[in-house]
Amino acid sequence: MRCGAASQSSRQSYPQERRRLIAVAARRRAYNRAYMRAWRADPRHRLREQLTREHAYYARKLRNAVRESRPFTDDFGRPVCGFCGKLSPISEVLRLRICDFARGGYLPVRIPYCGEC
Repeated sequence: MRCGAASQSSRQSYPQERRRLIAVAARRRAYNRAYMRAWRADPRHRLREQLTREHAYYARKLRNAVRESRPFTDDFGRPVCGFCGKLSPISEVLRLRICDFARGGYLPVRIPYCGEC
């Protein structure tokens, strides 16, 4: 018995198996596309999707407005690093911000810093 005999037959079946999997995936994509077109055509689903989008839009708008009033905080109000915005701060770093009204043209700003980024 040769070592290559068994692997030769498996090599021949590989392209057939691949073609079968590609055909199955194409049928699944076509079915999913047709299903979603029919689902979106239903007025109830369309209305629900519109309400969901509006709710998400206003929730995001409110979240961003709150975040602007409290800089360097996450969505839950916890302090975060002013640079990466992920880790909790352990110290503050002094930076200079350009300001037309300040003497010398710069205003010192303290930014929370996590020490890792």
